[in-house]
Amino acid sequence: MLKKSGILLILLAAGILLFATCKNDVTEPTKEEPTVESGPMFEPPDGECLFILGQADNASMEAYMNKLRKDPAPAGFAYYTSLSDGAVQKDMPRYKAFLDKYPNTVLQLAIWTGERQWGNPGYYLDDIVRGRYDQNINALAAACKSFGKPVFIRFGYEFDGWHNAYPPDKYIAAYRYFVNKMRDLNVENVAYVWHSWGAAPYYGDDDFPQYYPPLPNGQKKTHELWYPGDDYVDWLALSVFGIGWGDLSTNDVVQWLITFAENHDKPVMLAEAAAIKTSDRRDTNWVIPNINWFQHVFALCEDEAVKAFTYINVDWEEQNSSSTWGDTQIQNAPHNVIVYWLEQSASFLHATPDLYTKIGYSP
Repeated sequence: MLKKSGILLILLAAGILLFATCKNDVTEPTKEEPTVESGPMFEPPDGECLFILGQADNASMEAYMNKLRKDPAPAGFAYYTSLSDGAVQKDMPRYKAFLDKYPNTVLQLAIWTGERQWGNPGYYLDDIVRGRYDQNINALAAACKSFGKPVFIRFGYEFDGWHNAYPPDKYIAAYRYFVNKMRDLNVENVAYVWHSWGAAPYYGDDDFPQYYPPLPNGQKKTHELWYPGDDYVDWLALSVFGIGWGDLSTNDVVQWLITFAENHDKPVMLAEAAAIKTSDRRDTNWVIPNINWFQHVFALCEDEAVKAFTYINVDWEEQNSSSTWGDTQIQNAPHNVIVYWLEQSASFLHATPDLYTKIGYSP
C-alpha cells in the first residue's frame, strides 16, 4: 500500500464546477465522543485503502477490467438507487447479479433523496420522515441482508451541495430515521457513510429563508451543521472532481473535513472521483491528457485517514448530452497515463481472498 503522508484532498460537487474553488469559512472542528458504538465499519488496517470502481455503468466497469486489470478485480463497485417506488426492487437484483460474478467484493450504494430542482428544500427528506417510503426501506433492508457482501450506503449523498439544498434539520432527521429503520430490521452488513460534496457547504438562508433559519451569533456555516452524530455515521466521505488538477494540500475545506473525521474517529472515503475536463465546452474527443490529476489524488490517498477510493470510469459526454466533463475512462487515456495508473493503483486493496478478513467482514 502507498505510504500515507500529508493532508490533501479536494472535491467538487458531483455536477457543479462553479464551486470548485470555494473555501469553507473554517472553524476548528469539534471533537465528540461516541455515545453508542457504531455499526460495522469495514475499515481496512492502517496503511490500506479500498479501491472501488464506478459508477453504475456495467459496460464501462467491465471494459476497465477487460483492458486493464481483472484479476484481482476492484474491491468493490459503486451504484445508485432511490427510495421511490420500484427503484430498490428493480436495482438491487441487478447489482447483486453483477457483484456475484466477482467474489470478495463490496457494494458502495448511493441513495438519492431529492434535488432542489424538483421541489422545496428537503421535500423528499420530509416524505421519508413521514413514512411515505417505509415499504421501500423495508425492501432495501431485505435486499442488503440477502446480498451476502459488505454494503456501504451513502444516504443523501452530497448533503451540503447547492444542487441538493438540504436544510440541516431535515437532513439529520431523515438520515437518522433511515438508519434507525435499517437497524430495527436487523441489517448487520451495512456501513453508513456521511458524504460531503467537498466544497463550501450550501446554507440557503439567502435563497430560502423560510427553510434555513438564521444561525445563532457566532455559529459558522460548517459541514458540522448536517452531522447526524457519531452513533449514526461509520465513514466520512468526500467528492473529488475538477480541483484534483491542482494542489490539494492547502484546500481549507478538505483539511477541515479530514480533521473532523479524525476527531470523530471515522475513516475517510473518496466516494466520487474522476479526472474530469474542467472547461465548459463539450469535446467528445477529450480523454485524460496526463497524470497530474492522479498525482494529486493519489497523494491524498496517502493520508492515513483515507481508507477508500472510488474512481468513476465513464465517458460523461457520451452518457449525457449536456455534460462537458469528457471521457474519464482510464483505458482510453494515453499510454503513459495507463502505465502510471496501473503502477500506483496496484497497491490499493482489491478483491483478493483475504479482503473480507482485512475489513472485518464475515459472510
